[in-house]
Amino acid sequence: MKEFIETSNLKFTFGSCSNCEANCCNGLRGTTYSQILKEEFVKIYKNFPILFIFGDLGFIKPVIILTNGKDYCPYQKNQRCTIYENRPTVCRTYPLSPNLDNNIYVDSSCPQINQSSNVLVENNQIIDDSYKNEIFNNYQEKYINTHFEFENLKKEDFKNILKIRNMDFYIYTGQSSSEYLKMHKESIENLKNLISKKETDFIKF
Repeated sequence: MKEFIETSNLKFTFGSCSNCEANCCNGLRGTTYSQILKEEFVKIYKNFPILFIFGDLGFIKPVIILTNGKDYCPYQKNQRCTIYENRPTVCRTYPLSPNLDNNIYVDSSCPQINQSSNVLVENNQIIDDSYKNEIFNNYQEKYINTHFEFENLKKEDFKNILKIRNMDFYIYTGQSSSEYLKMHKESIENLKNLISKKETDFIKF
């Protein structure tokens, strides 16, 4: 399972993805979904399902479904990403992750962490240019703006259609002119890559 820790006052090096067995793409190792910002919808919806979860305080949050919790990501073949140039932000930045406190976190369980002399991140600053990404800039503000985009949607307009590792995932069944909800609905087709046809046949808007 992933173990993200803050990088303030710490230094982490990183080996190479080529020396790993694509653990971060493996549903059995805890990779199932990732919360996303509204800016990410357009880059994701053609390849992955975008669903919603309800947080502890009842707030609706958009997420990308990466695996079914049992298998590898459907785009992972022979330890290679078949959509590498179009992979989601969460994949581009891993093992790093932004956080609401605007600090940078690292997954200390990644087998390539501290396996070389190549510094990845030090004292909350990304050193390796290949991991620098705009998502880390003012993440808290982007997160809040994403919250505002969906905060007025009615809970009764959401339908539970999937459970992975005791987490419930929802689709929006209401009417809206939102470009983000349109992409969400179009993305549902990608569920067929993750779960059986029998399981997806019942999903109706």
